[in-house]
Amino acid sequence: MNMNNLKLLILALSCSLVLSCSSTKDVKDMYLVLEVDTTAKYEQYAYVNQDGQTVVPYNRYLLCYTDTIRTIGFVFKPNVGCVAINNKGKELFNVFMVDNGNDYPKDGLFRILDKSGTKMGIANMKGQVIVKPKYDAIFPYYEGLAAVAVGCKTVRPQDDPEHEYVVGGKWGFINKQGKEVIPLEYDSIANYRHFENGKALVLKGKKFFHINHRNKECKEEKSML
Repeated sequence: MNMNNLKLLILALSCSLVLSCSSTKDVKDMYLVLEVDTTAKYEQYAYVNQDGQTVVPYNRYLLCYTDTIRTIGFVFKPNVGCVAINNKGKELFNVFMVDNGNDYPKDGLFRILDKSGTKMGIANMKGQVIVKPKYDAIFPYYEGLAAVAVGCKTVRPQDDPEHEYVVGGKWGFINKQGKEVIPLEYDSIANYRHFENGKALVLKGKKFFHINHRNKECKEEKSML
């Protein structure tokens, strides 16, 4: 290889490296910023990128819960509910709602819904689905585990219409990777349906008793109805 060809090869490799680094940086640094129009009768929301270009136009969403979207953000879509979008404005999945807003992420995880709004799953703040919606109920993570159930139903008492209660079904626990580490074999999980100080109070048949993270009964704690 002569000197001229060697120089051309070095130049080509240098340009390729620069373009590769530039592309990586652009993706990494991509984000959306919320804009609010207060001149209308009701506030209107849009998202623009770092170059000031509109990515999510006004009136697409009724509410926007996230000011700056670097990975994912939460918005409210009429006739759908809460939706997660990424930093390119793409809708990812429907999100379980709490207190008229998106589910509170805990340890980077939150609850999602299928299109029908009846099955629940888990996603992370990177926009990745950890558990596809398949459970009828999922409660927030405590001590690394979340209570899940199938076959249960949500009821709203007539004398307390502002609150919902989950009854029936079979209950167990999943870990942060979505694995069922405690099988769905219990009829209920008491005390807000989570572990506390390494124990959870469960119901099986007519017997309440505590279990540990390994699904072993805490013998000294058992009692009968």
